[in-house]
Amino acid sequence: MTLIAIAVILFSTILLILCLPVTYEIKIHIGPPFHLAFSAGWGRQLIRKSWSYTVGEEFKDELYILGKKDSPPSEKESPSMEESREKPPPAPAEEIRKTADETPSPMEDIEKEVEKAVKKEVEKEPDKEAGKDPPEKKKGSLGEWIPLIVNTDFLAALFTWLSRLIGHGQIRHLSLCGILGLPAPHKTGFLAGALYAYCPGNLENLHFNFLEEQYDCTAYASGRLYPAMLLLFTLMFALSRPVRHIITHWFAVNKETRYG
Repeated sequence: MTLIAIAVILFSTILLILCLPVTYEIKIHIGPPFHLAFSAGWGRQLIRKSWSYTVGEEFKDELYILGKKDSPPSEKESPSMEESREKPPPAPAEEIRKTADETPSPMEDIEKEVEKAVKKEVEKEPDKEAGKDPPEKKKGSLGEWIPLIVNTDFLAALFTWLSRLIGHGQIRHLSLCGILGLPAPHKTGFLAGALYAYCPGNLENLHFNFLEEQYDCTAYASGRLYPAMLLLFTLMFALSRPVRHIITHWFAVNKETRYG
């Protein structure tokens, strides 16, 4: 009975983890300065990770656990800094002794001159390995992997996996605001037509400049997806024939490398 109770509790915990949604937010500002921010959270306020970058500033990485910010290790004082503060400065006598020890002796100068002369003689000798045949192509090189990845079957399976993820984790909220103008008026018109055809209800605060090039707009999107569906789609992608072929080739290459 105890083992059954433990198994039920473990299964319930895994099911709870897989069924709690993962929310995400993306914010992009195109203009001076360019800004990109992305955050993902699991279980509402249980865990949240955010990344942000602004041109000209440092990259920001923050982690929140149960709504509280987790301080990075860099903010704390390292032990080496504490030791350097506690260590007293060396005495003058010790500095003089250290300088005397570091001063090279005449014998060391002679040895260095001999090493330089030997090195010059070695460089003058002809290369004995110049006439050898080029090394054989190693197993598992990049040339063997490219045909396995760049083909119709694998790309079809990859885009199917991505389309399923995008369809499940569809954007719940999308907004675009600001002013946008491309270098040519017809390009601005093409972009405006495509955006109005795809998301006409999200362009109320976005204006297009057909007279000159201008970039001062912000795009914001948010949505959610469930880890269970992400695991299911990834498992289906991993079990597809092109991916299984790549995994089989990878195991074969590792076996030859390990056992020769």
